[in-house]
Amino acid sequence: MAKDITNILEARGVSKRFGEVQALYKVDFSVRKGEIHGLLGENGAGKSTLMNILYGLYKPDEGEIYIEGKRVEIHSPLDSIRLGIGMIHQMSTLVPEFTAVENIVLGTEESGSRLNIDFSRARKEILELSEKFGLRFPLDVKVKELSAGTKQKIEIIRALYRKAKILILDEPTAYLVGDEFDQLLSSLKILVDNGVTVIFITHKIREVMQACHRASVLKGGRMQGTVDIEKTSKEELVSLMFTGQNIDVTDSALPNVIPEPVERSEKPVCVIKNLNTYPIVKDGIVLKDVSFEVYGGEIFGIAGISGNGQKELAEAIVNPSIIASGEVIINGKTTTNLSTIDIFKMGVFYTPEDRVYEAILPTASIKKNLLLGHHRDNAFLGRMRTLRWNRIKGVSRELIKRFNVKTPHEELEIRKLSGGNIQKVVFARALMNPIDLLVTHNPTAGLDMASVKFVFEQLLELRRNGKAVLYLNEDLDELMIVSDRIGVLHEGRLVGIFNRDEFDKNKIGALMIGG
Repeated sequence: MAKDITNILEARGVSKRFGEVQALYKVDFSVRKGEIHGLLGENGAGKSTLMNILYGLYKPDEGEIYIEGKRVEIHSPLDSIRLGIGMIHQMSTLVPEFTAVENIVLGTEESGSRLNIDFSRARKEILELSEKFGLRFPLDVKVKELSAGTKQKIEIIRALYRKAKILILDEPTAYLVGDEFDQLLSSLKILVDNGVTVIFITHKIREVMQACHRASVLKGGRMQGTVDIEKTSKEELVSLMFTGQNIDVTDSALPNVIPEPVERSEKPVCVIKNLNTYPIVKDGIVLKDVSFEVYGGEIFGIAGISGNGQKELAEAIVNPSIIASGEVIINGKTTTNLSTIDIFKMGVFYTPEDRVYEAILPTASIKKNLLLGHHRDNAFLGRMRTLRWNRIKGVSRELIKRFNVKTPHEELEIRKLSGGNIQKVVFARALMNPIDLLVTHNPTAGLDMASVKFVFEQLLELRRNGKAVLYLNEDLDELMIVSDRIGVLHEGRLVGIFNRDEFDKNKIGALMIGG
């Protein structure tokens, strides 16, 4: 389908301020009917803020919005949905205990009653939509048992079920693995061929070059320009995104960080010995006789296609209840029969894969999120074992400054931060007190180059200080940048370990897929 030069959506002079932070300043943004329009920018550039305004989650301080040439007022997501706008957020908004069908029809019933839903007709329509757009998924499996890529398909169909003609995808590839990006790209092309317009929010230039017809770049809340992809270059987009910043963009996606030589400890900090686990979810993967060691002064990377035991390995280290046999030993002491709190007291800290659902309390303040896991620390307790909030406030401000968290104050709800700044808070909490072992799972998912570089620097600083890091990531390129050794998980088994001088992307990749 040829792209219509008519603008289906326009934002004119849109500004938004959060306290002292100017998130958007007089932004003009237009999208043509039937195109995939990329919205590029670093974390904190204002991309999600602009889209949240278009979706009715935020009210602009000034500016106007037009749909198909008509000025509209969007006060809530319900207004946005009625205008034909659907938004798929970076973090899934599906109800984990509901099936795909239940999630899709949720909110469409009349008078708020589930009894008013014609499930037979709904199933038929959902199946027709999924076939038409190449977005197939199991209809009757609980969402909590599905992969991130499958959840995304469900959310797209949910928007189309509600008659969306404009789809906003916020960092849609952040949690996709393997060929899921190619599948998404194919579906997006089918969408635009059928008259749907797509706004593709990302910080990855290579994705914009592959997927989009045009792209706009935001930086520091200001619009830097809009370009036709066929007439632009990767270098021009890099220039628009990073003018004035000293960032190595040789790959246009990954920072150039070279680990310096560090002498590792004589004895391992963490020993995984003949580890077998119970499944975390029904019929889920289990670890099978996994053994390896992680030393101080070392980053041990774990590679593998998503769902091959990475989460189970990370969980087993901090939650021994899922261990069926074998053991985890920290600094010479077995964790068998210990609680997670006991293990954290041994100098272990864990940053989970899903930073929003597992690592933070979204509606709580930054200050309270920094306190999570530290609320029993003597430094924060008074004589009557009550929390010393003035002390907590002071430490929060110090950590915000030290980790360069972009926020007007520590009382801001953490969900209002960008993904990169949320991850900075998670790392600040992890590194608040001295640790011996950091277990971190996909810490760079959905982050821009500057934020990825920040994460790498934290891992390398721990390594430099003689600490042990177990770094689990589905992105092999990232693992190969900072890891001293890489172990490969496939179907719950550790199928190979590579020293840094043995790193070979083809060989490691072959083991990841069972070769």
